[in-house]
Amino acid sequence: MIHIFAAIDCEVKALKHLVSDDLEIVLTGIGKVNAAFAVGRTFHHGLTRQDLSSDVIINIGTCGSKDLHGLFIVNKITDDATGRDYYPDILRVEGLNEASLITVDEVKTDPESGYLYDMEGSAIYQAGSKLISPDRIIFLKMVSDNGDVGGVTEESVNELVESFLPEIEALIKSINESIVTPSNDNNDRLYDLLKASASMKVQIDEFMRFARSMGEDGNRVFDEAGAREVTSRAGGKEVISRVRSILTHLS
Repeated sequence: MIHIFAAIDCEVKALKHLVSDDLEIVLTGIGKVNAAFAVGRTFHHGLTRQDLSSDVIINIGTCGSKDLHGLFIVNKITDDATGRDYYPDILRVEGLNEASLITVDEVKTDPESGYLYDMEGSAIYQAGSKLISPDRIIFLKMVSDNGDVGGVTEESVNELVESFLPEIEALIKSINESIVTPSNDNNDRLYDLLKASASMKVQIDEFMRFARSMGEDGNRVFDEAGAREVTSRAGGKEVISRVRSILTHLS
């Protein structure tokens, strides 16, 4: 299932026709506390990573920037208050620009060049990554202002989102095809080769989905990492670690 998180209604008003049994829209309210609470409320107590192995979080919203304009997929998030950095393992989407996002506690009236600014991103990533793997947490931001929010209205935000509707719909379609839709591949071969425990199986499944989203053959990546030479569970864990490094390099 796809879970679209947005701070306010006008950021997703143009997307409500997409709501279905497989896609929901959740309004978080403005700010990190509200955003974290909304994510926690959505993924209620008792769910595990395995329960949510086909789920995807998309944070869609407006942002500020001194000199960037348009629609961006976020490749790095910095929490301004703590200085911590987070790195979503993003989908590569042709024609969609990438940018770094800084999450602030108050509107940034003097933004630095080359960055996007919002008030929810880092909290959504932190809360979501407790149950959803980074390759399935996606941030899509549209620049609405340069730090002066006086001219930003519900109507102007809605018009901005509508102007990027084809790109947003194309991204969601890509996510459905490459991440949400269960693969017909059977990972039992890898489970056996790596002497996988239950938690290792979850990681194998996640890396196979991530590889597929990048257009890579996951089985080839595992074989390159030494899956065929494993003789113990410890060796299987080493292979999984190597696969993580290989996929990180490829991304």
